[in-house]
Amino acid sequence: MVTAKRVLTVITFVLFLVAGFVTVVILPKDDAAAQKENRNLAEMPAVSLGSIRSGEFSTDFETFLSDNVGYRSRFTDISSGYKNIRGINSFGKIVESNSDLGTGETNVGRLLVTDDRVMEIYTADKDAQREYIDMVDFYAQKLPESIKMYSMIIPTQIDFLPFYNTVGDSEKEAINYFYDNFNDRVTNINVYDSLKAHFDGGEYVYFRTDHHWTQLGAYYAYHKMSEAMDFMPLYIDEFEKGEAKDFTGYLYSQAEAPYLYDHRDTIEYYRNALNDISFDCMTYSYIPGEPFAYTGKMFDLNKGASYTMFLGGDQPYIEINSNGATNRTLMMLKDSYSNALIPWLASSYNKIIVIDARTFDQTITDILNSTPVDDFLITNYILGTNFRDYIKMCRDIY
Repeated sequence: MVTAKRVLTVITFVLFLVAGFVTVVILPKDDAAAQKENRNLAEMPAVSLGSIRSGEFSTDFETFLSDNVGYRSRFTDISSGYKNIRGINSFGKIVESNSDLGTGETNVGRLLVTDDRVMEIYTADKDAQREYIDMVDFYAQKLPESIKMYSMIIPTQIDFLPFYNTVGDSEKEAINYFYDNFNDRVTNINVYDSLKAHFDGGEYVYFRTDHHWTQLGAYYAYHKMSEAMDFMPLYIDEFEKGEAKDFTGYLYSQAEAPYLYDHRDTIEYYRNALNDISFDCMTYSYIPGEPFAYTGKMFDLNKGASYTMFLGGDQPYIEINSNGATNRTLMMLKDSYSNALIPWLASSYNKIIVIDARTFDQTITDILNSTPVDDFLITNYILGTNFRDYIKMCRDIY
């Protein structure tokens, strides 16, 4: 009886492998799936007696089959369409998405897809909020007293719409909670009311198909920063405006709403002699642990209609030397929202050091030991405060 049971188990296992082989090998592989889902698809797991007995192999093999089945992207399109139908409400469709801040950790997020735009839905994470506050407090305690410290948390457009509280949590309440609990040393730069006023006025301060603000939105934040950080800002009529049309952002690829292509965005950029400059850039992506230096562009027009036009994308370390009005150095610990902001700041600061914790492979302490810094700014958009692995990265690079 026991022998027959073992034989049956072996036969079932072999049939399982054969069925998986046919599913993956016979049907054409869907190379577009990995790009669409913005992640690496599972690879064939190694076979061992131990993994088979523990059940680990069967679990990993099922994941492999799911990721590598032929026509995967078509199946996910069908599934997404079903979820869209289920998620319809009076304001639009609520759909699931792959939420990834670029740290390699993907979470399931939610999007609201309306007639002309797609937006991330913010849900407050109390544990992450506490860790973000602790991270800012850590810097407030560690930074030399001679350095002035600032914080700015940027809201998204969904919070400015009258129905935001029917789909998510209040970003304004979350931002105020952060600011009320940061170390007293930190000067908070609240850009919420300014962005809301210009958004309500119909100005193009956020993209329709991407989660970022436009450079015009960043301009209004730049002026709020000048009040808190005591520098003289320039005004928009002192810049030359350029455009790159037909931009579809990251959220467009997640929304599964082809009609949004009719509402694609325009990248607007503003440059003058002070900010249309090159800068020293360093990356660590080629050989782990070894920096690779090159010259970056404030506006990389070769990127075309892409948010990566600003600074050429997210760089681990940037050092910008300009002839800004202040004889001061600003260090920024930032996410990608700041890429559209930095060209404005370059017109007002003499030197800016920009650090992205997601890819920076050195320590802030080493930089502070070799470069005098006057102002230190931690800035992220509100959903970035929910990524606990990112928060830890920000703290660990000190």
